[in-house]
Amino acid sequence: ERSESISAVDVTPGETNEAHCLPSLADQHEANTGLEVETVVADSKYGTVENFLACHGRNIRAHIPDLKETQRGRRQDIFPEDAFKYDQDTDTYICPAGKSLLLRKHRKKRQANEYSCSKKVCQSCRLRDQCTKSKTGRTIKRHHRHEDLELMRSRARKRQAKKDIRTRQHLMERSFARACRYGFKRSRWRMLWKNKIQEYLTAAIQNIMVLLARN
Repeated sequence: ERSESISAVDVTPGETNEAHCLPSLADQHEANTGLEVETVVADSKYGTVENFLACHGRNIRAHIPDLKETQRGRRQDIFPEDAFKYDQDTDTYICPAGKSLLLRKHRKKRQANEYSCSKKVCQSCRLRDQCTKSKTGRTIKRHHRHEDLELMRSRARKRQAKKDIRTRQHLMERSFARACRYGFKRSRWRMLWKNKIQEYLTAAIQNIMVLLARN
């Protein structure tokens, strides 16, 4: 933020989810600068469970909008997950209608447990239209590291995090505008390794411009 210099670059195929690149970019930044990453600021596509927990494990502040909350914006008429109260003693959730959601499945790949009540109970519930559109009923997923995840999400909602997110948007737009002057908006060559060269050169030119402007 202070220098606007580019310290990490990655180029991936179009089908790659760029959110998965966050840990490797942090590693690259530390290797190139010799400095530990203290705060990561990114847009909502990076606000995944995996990235929040990766940052927690490395003691990095994740100032990233929660992807889950962004997607939640499309379903404002449905009860949010925090409307369901978790009972640690019984390992169940209580829904707004007072029914218990029991542990039904273990999602090993996602490292989460899935809770639900019977299909019959959901179908007859007076609050069904406010709770789910699914024919099989409402389910709640709880990550094995739920407390760590909620801690990171709560920090990402704080004032300083929101300020950093706004600042990042301004800086990224300026950086992108600079890069477009050198053909960054369109690939000049085929093959990934050639596009990496174009990206590295574009980043190097921007860094040189920053250095010249500050000296």
